[in-house]
Amino acid sequence: MIQILYYPEVSSTMDTAKELARKDCPDFTVVVAGRQTRGRGRLKRQWLSDDGGLYFTMVLRPDIPVQLSSRVNFLASLTLACVLRELFQIDAAVKWPNDILVDGHKISGMLSELEAETDRVLFVNIGIGINANNDPSGVEPGASSLKKITGREISKKMLLARFLAEFEKRLKKAEFENVIAEWKKYTVTLNRRVKIVTHKEVSEGLAVDVERDGALVLELADGTRKKIVYGDCFHQGECFESQ
Repeated sequence: MIQILYYPEVSSTMDTAKELARKDCPDFTVVVAGRQTRGRGRLKRQWLSDDGGLYFTMVLRPDIPVQLSSRVNFLASLTLACVLRELFQIDAAVKWPNDILVDGHKISGMLSELEAETDRVLFVNIGIGINANNDPSGVEPGASSLKKITGREISKKMLLARFLAEFEKRLKKAEFENVIAEWKKYTVTLNRRVKIVTHKEVSEGLAVDVERDGALVLELADGTRKKIVYGDCFHQGECFESQ
């Protein structure tokens, strides 16, 4: 059963959710905030959290081995892309590892954190930020919002309820062996040149595959292949910052 906790303002829904998870909150507890003062994305980057956006973190306790935990993230981004397509008739696509783009413009990002004990998952927290009625384009090049794309105000409550219901349904019946294959049908990352930025390095090559563990496979200039487990992905032509 989904339990939703709403806060007008928090430092970060991820931080609040982690505290609750460590205090044994129920599976599928969802922390929602009107705004975040210190929202964060991958690689500890700031996630701008203006009024009008939808910001939430799900505390999940799936009964799966640790090695399958990354597929929960891919299931979440796959579900969100499908829900956005259904609700707003827009061509929402997934970008590795879990951003959502519409016509090349970012409208959503995700962040996940895992805690485990030996080979057992204690919890997986998935934080999602969706540009619903806010306008991030002035401070984040290449970003857009659902309101700008559709030309109308978005019901954040309706969007959240629809996503959570669909994700809960998919999570319960998920055949995790098939999640990555299904996710690939909606991605715009494969078969194009990309740069992957981490704190340690920048890798550039042709994105040729996503493996069963969610890792991106790059074909480098010399023809060798490199497996990328994490990092920020930039498609050819996008701006990027080295770390």
